[in-house]
Parts: sequence; structure tokens; C-alpha cells
Amino acid sequence: MLLSWLSKVLAALLVSALTGAVFTMVFNQTVLNSKYLEHQLATTDSYSRLSVALNDQVIKSANSADTPVDPTMVEKLKSILTPTLLQSKINASLDQMQVYYRGMGPVPTVNLTDVAAQAQAAGVPVPANSDINKPISLGANKQARGISKSFDQVRTGTLISSLVLMAGLLAVSWERHKWAVLPDVLITAGVLLGLVALIFAVVSGASNHYIKLDTTSNSVEPIVRDLATSITRDLARRLGMTASLFIAAGVGSRVLVGRLHPKATAFLKPSVKPIA
Repeated sequence: MLLSWLSKVLAALLVSALTGAVFTMVFNQTVLNSKYLEHQLATTDSYSRLSVALNDQVIKSANSADTPVDPTMVEKLKSILTPTLLQSKINASLDQMQVYYRGMGPVPTVNLTDVAAQAQAAGVPVPANSDINKPISLGANKQARGISKSFDQVRTGTLISSLVLMAGLLAVSWERHKWAVLPDVLITAGVLLGLVALIFAVVSGASNHYIKLDTTSNSVEPIVRDLATSITRDLARRLGMTASLFIAAGVGSRVLVGRLHPKATAFLKPSVKPIA
């Protein structure tokens, strides 16, 4: 009786530890990784779209509604505020953000003030309140500082806990001569991860169908939304693949246990009493 209770407790703790380990590993490899974010920006063509959006924003700010836009000014600004320049600026800031999230370095910002100076020198008036005339903070705060380091600690802790709990569960299973609990742990963890993956998939789809943005007021918002949607969809894919592997391994182990130890899964078969 005691071993049965201990087996259930260890199994529940192991499910939690495995799920936590997967989450921390996935998030460390994605949203907390600057190279991953740079790849997502390139995939969604965000550098080119952001270049167009900022160019349009500066031109509109520099000209009144009654004054026609000077084509020469537009071409000059395009030659300065290019996608390649934005990519180098943003990527450097993302690397800075990763360092900041590990508890080191200053608050990450995208500084385009030198671009504004070049534009003004070329005869393009840049308003003082323009986005390129001041450093743009990436939204980091003191609470977020060190979050990546904390994720590393949680990942390490959950991985070690998973190994210890698995060893304990194996020992209890050996004593009880029942091995079905380990496959059940994998199946349960897989189902939980699958549900979270489904939530991410639904959220990414809903953001495209139901969230409508006013692009005339802020042309950068659609770029941010598409980037967030792409990341959310990719998280759903990664978690879904991991969930599928867990479930497949669990079901396969369940079948193997049933063949090697029929008594361990005897409760799955209906009992038939012989007719007297």
C-alpha cells in the first residue's frame, strides 16, 4: 500500500519535472535566444518592412498635409535608412538584450540617432519626436533582468529532478514488479505538452483572424504582430513535436511492458469467469 502511494507521488512529481524541463529548454532556445529572434525577423521580412514603415513615418512627419512630398527627399532617406542598416542595428541590440536577460549589461536599446543625423545632413528634416531621433528601448525592465539565468537554473534543476525521480520510480517499480507507471508518466506529460501546444496554435491563429490593427496610426504594429504570431506558431510546433515523441514513447513502452510483463497490464483485459 505504501509503495503504491509512493509510486503515484513520484509519478506526479516526475510529470511536473519533465514538463518544466521541456518548457525551459524550449524557451531558452527560442524567445530568450537572440539568434532565434534574428532568424524570425528575417523569416517575417521584418527588416525590409520596418525600413519602409520608418521611411514613410519620417517623410510624413517632415511634410505637412498640404505640401507635396519631394521625391528626391524620399530617395535620399531610403538610401540611408536601409533594411541592411536596420538589421545590423537590431541584431546588435538583440545580442545586448540576451546579455541583459542574463543579468549583465545595460538596458538594450536600438539607437538610430546617427541615422537621423545623416538624414538631416542630406537635407531631410527629421522631427524631434521621430522614432529615429531618439534611442528606442526594447521594453526590458528591472524585473526582467536575469530572467534567462533563472531559466537556466530552473532547467538544470528540473533535469536533475527528473533523473532523480525517475531513478526512484524505477526502484519502486522494481519492488512492486509493476512497470506501467513509467510509460504512463510519458503519456501524461505528452498530453499536457500537447494541450499547451494547442493553446499556442489557437492563439497564433486568432491573432490573425480577430485582431485588426489600424495601420494608418502606427505602421510598425502589424510587423510586431506578425513577428509575435510567427514565434507563437513555432512554439506550438516545437511543443507539439515534443508531445508527440513523449506520447509515442509512452505508448510504445506500454505495449512492450504488456508483452514482457502481462500481469502488469492485466487490469486492461476484461476478466472472464469460467462457466460451471
